[in-house]
Order: sequence, then C-alpha cells, then structure tokens
Amino acid sequence: MDKRDRIWILMARALSGESTQQEKDELLSLLKHDPELHRQYRMLKKLWNAGADTDLISGEEYTEKSRVRNILKRGEEERSTDAETGKGIEGRIRRLFFSRTMQFAYAAVIAMVLIVFYYPAPDAKDVVKKQEVVAVQNGSRTKLLLPDGSSVWLNGDSKLYYDPAFAGSLREVYLEGEAFFDVVKQPKRPFIVHAGKISIKVLGTAFNVKFYKEDKNIETTLLRGKIEVSEGLKGTGKHILLKPNQKLIVPVAVTSALMPEREEAKIINLDVRLKENEHIETSWIYNRIEFRGENFEELARKLERWYNVTIEFEDERCKELKFNGSFEKETIEEAFNALQKVGAFTFKIHGNEIFVKSSE
Repeated sequence: MDKRDRIWILMARALSGESTQQEKDELLSLLKHDPELHRQYRMLKKLWNAGADTDLISGEEYTEKSRVRNILKRGEEERSTDAETGKGIEGRIRRLFFSRTMQFAYAAVIAMVLIVFYYPAPDAKDVVKKQEVVAVQNGSRTKLLLPDGSSVWLNGDSKLYYDPAFAGSLREVYLEGEAFFDVVKQPKRPFIVHAGKISIKVLGTAFNVKFYKEDKNIETTLLRGKIEVSEGLKGTGKHILLKPNQKLIVPVAVTSALMPEREEAKIINLDVRLKENEHIETSWIYNRIEFRGENFEELARKLERWYNVTIEFEDERCKELKFNGSFEKETIEEAFNALQKVGAFTFKIHGNEIFVKSSE
C-alpha cells in the first residue's frame, strides 16, 4: 500500500469515528507536517457533515450539497462493481481490507474532488488576468509589494490574485480572505479590488477588506482616502461611497435573489478618536486578534485562522456564548483558558484539533 492510499484510509476512519488512538496520532502527525493536507482534511470534514444541516441552508447551497450526495451515491453503486472486478485503488483496498471503513475511503476520494464546488476559483473570464497568486496559510500573515508600489498585508487563509505586469488602464486584484491595502495614487489608473460579488474602486487610500466564504458578511473598512463600492448590492441601484473611519457591511446573501428585502448593506461609523493601530478591524496587522460581542462560532473561525487549528463544537448551545477581549502573544491553550474564565464550556486539545462543549 502506498502512502497516499494510507492517508485516505486514515482520513476515512477518522471521519467514520473508527480510528484507534494510534491511527489518530498518525493522522495528526501527517496533518501537522503538511499544511495543504490539513486544509484539505478540514474541507473534507465540512463536506462530510454537510448533510446534517440541509434544512438550514439556502437554495443555492442546497444544490451544491445535493450534488455531493448524489455523486457519493453513484460512487457507492460503482464501488460494489469495482470490488468484484478489482479495478482501481478502491478494488485494491477492498481486497486488502474488505471492511465498512473502505466505503468511507471511497466517499472521501469523491468528496475531495467536489471541494471545488465549495471553494471555486474566480470566474473563468478573469483567469487570464490572474497570472500571479499569493496564498497565506492559517496561522500566518504576510506583506507584499505590488508592481505599482502599493502595499498589501494578507491575513491567514487568504489568497490574492493579480497581474504581475499591472498592464492596462486598471490595476485589478482579486481577493479571497482578508487584506489591508495601502494604495499608491495613480489618478489615471484606478485600483480595483474584487471580493466576491462586490468591487471596490480607489485612487489612493488605505482600507481593509474581509471576504471569507464561510462568513456571513463582506466587510470593507476605510481609514484614509476614498473608495467606491459597486456591483451586487441588492436594491441600491447605485454605488456606495465610503468616507474615512467608515465600515461597509454587505451580507453575502445581498448578492443573491434569495436575500430578504429587509437585510441590506449598511455603513457603520468608527470611533474617530482611535488611532489606526487601535481599530478592531485592522488589529491583525499589528499582531493582535480582537473581538467584541462575537459569539463562539464566529470567534472560532478567527481563532482557526490565527492559530492554524480546527475547532469542533460538540453541542449547539456552546456556539452562542459571547466574548469580548484580545489576544496577542498567547498560545492557543492560554487563549482557551482565558475564554473559559468567562464562558461556561470545557475543551480538549488533541494536536491541531480542539473539541469544545458546554459545561452547564
């Protein structure tokens, strides 16, 4: 059995809850030393659990999840045929083990292919322009200089696509994740950030953009200069101009026909008395993670990106706990110990995975 086959078996047994402690330790070791493999396993786990909440998801998401389940069903039908003929990797594995766990291994292989449905690349019409991509893993942050001299800070689990030549009348970049831009002013060549279904046009300014696909909102925070936000803003019929110390929050569903009319994009004024390095929205640039009134589920996503961990909730009640605070030099264990002092929950850390449940 080659190493790749072994990895799929370990993942399958972990997902099905059949792993021995030795197998759990082996998988944790593999994930720890291979960030890309760890990312794939996290996505696979999300896909694996997708069927549990189909009543709570939107129509568009339901279509994608249904596609996953239908392909897994077809894969299961093909699996029995392959087992008899001994064709492909599944046939080889079943001849060696012939256990129920191998059904999960086959499903895992198919599900990994389907990750593209949940994390699609930018639109095909833009691919030609995106000759360069900078990707930042969870637990990391980086700064880069664009060809025009503009500076960009990228937060964990983020990608920035751009034309390395910055040719043409526009300077365009495409963001997945979170970034802070300090743009060099070139009046005849506007700088445009594409984040999901919105576009942000600037001439010269400093602003933060947050667009994680698993989050509920797309956020744009302006510190200096002026920006114009357009495209996909339901019901507005016009562009939105932001002034310094303003934040625009666009619910992701605003870009969809499924969006209720009462939920609209909104502008929030920031505290003008704060310095640039004191705003919550940009604290990550200064190596701080800050949170104000966020529930545990929302905070968990921040902590996962900050510490490169996976957080699993063992009950729904725990997700609704709310916290205020900040972390800077704390380890993940120190961070959870601090949260535990103000929240009724318990936790266990196993490698890069943290399991949380209510204590009441």
